Amino acid sequence: MTRLNFKGMMAPTFAPFKADGSLNLEMVKPYAAHLKKQGVTGVWVNGSVGEGLSMTVAERKAVAEAWLACRDDVPTVIVHCGAVCLKDVQEMACHAESHGASAVAVLPNVYERPATTDQLVDYMQEVAKACPRTPLFYYHIPMKTCVNLSMSEFLAKGVKRVPTLAGIKFTDMDVSGEGRKCLAVDSTLTIFSGFDESLQEALSVGFTACVNSSGNFVPQLGSRIFSLMAAGDADGAKKVQDQLLDCLAIIFAESGGFNGAGLKAACTILTGLQLGPTRLPVQMLTQDRMNTVRKNLGSRGFKVY
Repeated sequence: MTRLNFKGMMAPTFAPFKADGSLNLEMVKPYAAHLKKQGVTGVWVNGSVGEGLSMTVAERKAVAEAWLACRDDVPTVIVHCGAVCLKDVQEMACHAESHGASAVAVLPNVYERPATTDQLVDYMQEVAKACPRTPLFYYHIPMKTCVNLSMSEFLAKGVKRVPTLAGIKFTDMDVSGEGRKCLAVDSTLTIFSGFDESLQEALSVGFTACVNSSGNFVPQLGSRIFSLMAAGDADGAKKVQDQLLDCLAIIFAESGGFNGAGLKAACTILTGLQLGPTRLPVQMLTQDRMNTVRKNLGSRGFKVY
């Protein structure tokens, strides 16, 4: 049995690009130092906002290596290796293990989608063969993958057939329903809450860890929600959750809803980190929209750059 002991907030990192769209790996070290300064001890690399599926296998390996070289700043590094081609997934998973990743995470195949939990467990078994000594996480994000299987059923089957299955990233708003069921499957598993919007609710039903985009640029809000919930102050935590929702609403008002471009822009505005553009088809915010986000966040008392 291989597990990962992580509690608290993890940041899903943005991919650092130069203006021409090539990787800007020199930004990873100051990025990691920023997260350490903010008290963030874990990162989820090459995920959704990290534009993993918009990079080549070689690029994803390079980004993973850059973050794994920064473990003095962020000790827990989960490398997302999901892709359409299983051989690519296995290649990246093997690479992540060989470089000391804390865990490997994968999406399902998003074209030839698994139709049953048994099919998904079969798939995870094949991934696990490539990284047999490393905790393995499934990345559940049905709004993107259109794979909306019962995660509690998947976990119940998976722990019996995949010794390294360590949990899931539950990016689903049903934390009080299916999320709670997942927590009940096996107390040694880690179930990450994936939506910033439902963090306080997730903690109220027993979640102890999250992978939230806001951990990159306003981690103090998520950390405060964790501490208030631990102290039994649900009302106080709800007020901070509302502040986080307000911050996200300002961002998404200019980005056309939830997307990596708005979040990446917010990271630059709120941290000063120059992480570059997003890759097509995701369109970066125009300068006018960036200025609007900066102005509106500043008016709420956030420090902006």
